[in-house]
Amino acid sequence: MIRAALCADAIFRDWAALADILCVTSIEELSALLNAEPVEWIFSVANPFILPADVFGKARRGAFNYHDGPLPRYAGTHATSWALLARETEHGITWHRIDHGVGTGELVVQRRVLIVATDTALTLNLKCYEAAIDGFRELLTGLTNGELSARPQALADRSFFPKSRRPDAAGCLRWDRSAQDLEAMTRALDFGPYHTNPLGLSKALVGDDVVVVRRLEVTARRSGFAAGALVEIYPSHWRVATETEDVDIWLSSLDGRALDARALARRSDSDVGDRLPILSDDEARSIAVAHEMLAPRESFWRRRLEQFKTSQLSFLSSSVALAAPQWQLSSWRIPGALAELSPSHRTEFLLTAWLIYLARITGELELQLGWTPAPSGSRAGLKALEVLVASVVPMAITIDLENEFAEARTVVAAEFAQLKEQDSFARDLIARCPTLLGMDALRLRRPWPVGVMLTVSGESATGDLASSSTSEAALPGEALTFEVCALEGSFRWHFDASRLEPKHIDRMTQHLQNLLCAVKEDPRQPVGRIELLSSAERAYLLEDLNRTASAYPSDVCIHELFEAQVRRAPDAVAVVHEEERLSYGELNARANRLAHHLIGLGVSPDQPLAICVARNVAMVGRAFSDPQGGRGVPAAGPGLSTGAAAAGSRRCGAAAPAG
Repeated sequence: MIRAALCADAIFRDWAALADILCVTSIEELSALLNAEPVEWIFSVANPFILPADVFGKARRGAFNYHDGPLPRYAGTHATSWALLARETEHGITWHRIDHGVGTGELVVQRRVLIVATDTALTLNLKCYEAAIDGFRELLTGLTNGELSARPQALADRSFFPKSRRPDAAGCLRWDRSAQDLEAMTRALDFGPYHTNPLGLSKALVGDDVVVVRRLEVTARRSGFAAGALVEIYPSHWRVATETEDVDIWLSSLDGRALDARALARRSDSDVGDRLPILSDDEARSIAVAHEMLAPRESFWRRRLEQFKTSQLSFLSSSVALAAPQWQLSSWRIPGALAELSPSHRTEFLLTAWLIYLARITGELELQLGWTPAPSGSRAGLKALEVLVASVVPMAITIDLENEFAEARTVVAAEFAQLKEQDSFARDLIARCPTLLGMDALRLRRPWPVGVMLTVSGESATGDLASSSTSEAALPGEALTFEVCALEGSFRWHFDASRLEPKHIDRMTQHLQNLLCAVKEDPRQPVGRIELLSSAERAYLLEDLNRTASAYPSDVCIHELFEAQVRRAPDAVAVVHEEERLSYGELNARANRLAHHLIGLGVSPDQPLAICVARNVAMVGRAFSDPQGGRGVPAAGPGLSTGAAAAGSRRCGAAAPAG
């Protein structure tokens, strides 16, 4: 009988639930269960958790682990991929006792697994699972019969592959290697389309970008071109020279879309005979090290990207401009309310104020914005890493409008500390995760319309946006970026003038200054109640814009004024309700149909009549229906009192329709 299962996989968890097996979700929960009820055996099968001694020690008769490689030669993680990269012709699986080391316990069952020339990480893993099932039967038989033999590992022959380790150049193909090595790389990093790829994708540097090599085949000929040269450009693929035979490669973008090979060649200004970049040993090692440093953070970024959302400014055009973005840059500003603070404190106040303001004007308390990670010294100076590592990552912040400014500042500071710790992620992460691959917005280099960036000095890394074609890529916001200078505690805006007008930027600047002044005067007030508008702007919005009184002929009935408007502009829009629009001509026709219906029911002038309808365009049509001789009948809907109106009344207290 299976007492309980600790499982990270949803499919296995569902199976356990159907089998009425208790599921625990953490090692701590499993430990508590075993304290109350020890078990005979513990079996760890394709388990992402490392069981501590106080857990596996509670198995009375032993604990065993499945490993997808032949121990001690392929200890660690992703053993099948490392075997393919080493161009092994034979692999294996191991069941071993769990001890205090990782994969160091006594061997109890091993099975050979043959590798064929077409095997990928996916197919070799499946072969290993089949061998593991067969080996598990032997393990259970031996435990049942008391005939299980165990032998210690020859740890002197041990090779260990850490979870964060990445292949040469993090999967970027090095064309001055043999065709067979490149093919092995591509197969070793092929985990299929349905499961998360934990290692990386096979990639090619093309011009100033990187593409995925989704398939590679070794040809039977050697063209004589220099390694990395384009030998042929076909509609579906490229033929590339290597150190040995030529190879055919089929390409896709980092978001998983298959690429037209000829279109890619034109876009990257590549032609037959041109050479793709050749990485040196030092460059390849730097790329691998950078990816190994980012590897432990991938689960964090995957979870955050799975919760992708955008924040839209109400006055930001939602449609992407057809023309190229018209980037403009405002001047640096230091709000007067912050002048007495140190630059570091000004920076914290500015970032907090901007996020509060954004939550207020969008109505969204859970914000996600683009963020530019701080420059990493380990990645400096290597151009390839600029396209291999994400230059924009998601910042996620929740603003509680009931909090005081100081509390909001603490929340914002915690998020910025987390962003600094988590750094960035490999750009091919999205293509490696099926849960992310289906999100169309993540196909963009900058999926977030609004971004935030922190620079160390007034000389922004973006430079002169008007003259630099590469500076746009440094901005985290697709339409608007709020940049703060940490050295001076000042801020400025980068904005696409085709989607944002300068007056909107000026208004946001003034609102931020108003917010900060209000915080200085009363730091204890909830951030949701801080006044954003100046007295002049408030008067304009609440008083000037509401002066809508209009003179109209007092001796003419409302329906007569309406019909005069119909004659003047029958095609003009009269009513808008959700997705429905009616012109004055259409509205008049509807009102006339209702009037004829009322006449058929016997309604006559000066006869009281009540109509109750839902609040929609039909309500307006009933307001102008006339059962006799052009007389208007007011209508009632939700929120209006349903009263009796005298049909044909000559005194109507309503304004004439707008033109």
